[in-house]
Amino acid sequence: MAVSRLKRRLAKAQPADLVFLGYVLLSGLLVGIFGYRVGPTVWLGLSLAHAALLAVGLWWSGRPLQDRTSGGFLRDIYPFLFIVYLYWELRYLALLFTTGYHDPLILRLEESLFGEQLAMTFSERVPNLWLSELFHLSYAFYWVQLPLAAVALYLRGRIAGFRELAYVELVVFFGCYLVFIFFPVAGPHYQFPVIDGPLAEGFFFQLVHAVLEDGGSKGAAFPSSHVAVAVTILLVSWRHDRLVCGLMALPVIALTVGTVYGRFHYGVDALSGVLAAVILVSLARRMRPRLEAVTRKWAGNSGRGSPV
Repeated sequence: MAVSRLKRRLAKAQPADLVFLGYVLLSGLLVGIFGYRVGPTVWLGLSLAHAALLAVGLWWSGRPLQDRTSGGFLRDIYPFLFIVYLYWELRYLALLFTTGYHDPLILRLEESLFGEQLAMTFSERVPNLWLSELFHLSYAFYWVQLPLAAVALYLRGRIAGFRELAYVELVVFFGCYLVFIFFPVAGPHYQFPVIDGPLAEGFFFQLVHAVLEDGGSKGAAFPSSHVAVAVTILLVSWRHDRLVCGLMALPVIALTVGTVYGRFHYGVDALSGVLAAVILVSLARRMRPRLEAVTRKWAGNSGRGSPV
């Protein structure tokens, strides 16, 4: 009976729901099996959090879709209410399978591709306060860029584009998160000295670094999920709304360059973020019909079952 009830609830699930539930379940299993390595208190806390997220995801998955209502909007975007937490916990998940970080490998790759450590030399070669502020503003704008793009598509009536953006971005987020778990890279923010001098006096410079004091997750540098998520906005909005795509293009370009200029990511991280977006968007679009077929099958099976 419990299985039948679960199938009936998942019969209403959308591809985004299944991606959210799948990642929470998989990462929760990793926490449950290997979490003892980060200590009993953290282990218990992470395990309980994942159990709660599964319950929330299952509840929302059983809710019907609605168009152009506040409830319908929340139904479509609820997984993103927990993205910040799932990013935050990577500081612990990145320690489940390694005691160190893979920066030495990335540093060697950076040197071979660019002939230098671009995250160190970029700002030193172009020490311009206004340019620095533009790049740090673009980095800060990332925190609202995806919500703004989603709301713009929703308000402009591009509901299919809005839902594709939500679904595809979850695939991109969680694809990057899985790389972070098994291949953690700390990044230049932890490896190199912070930019100092006149550039450090900028408002947006100080804002970004204040947030990063406890807002970052060490080990989540490669590939740059900032770049991957931002580029994905362009890839999806190009198909559904060229106006939104055009408005987001400059901030995305500035963010991609600014992550390296501000020493938040290696050049390799930024390039791999672009590549991750292209690969994961293509993967998400290929996965979608299969996920929809699964829920249709569950809907058919649940319809033949006896009521519980």
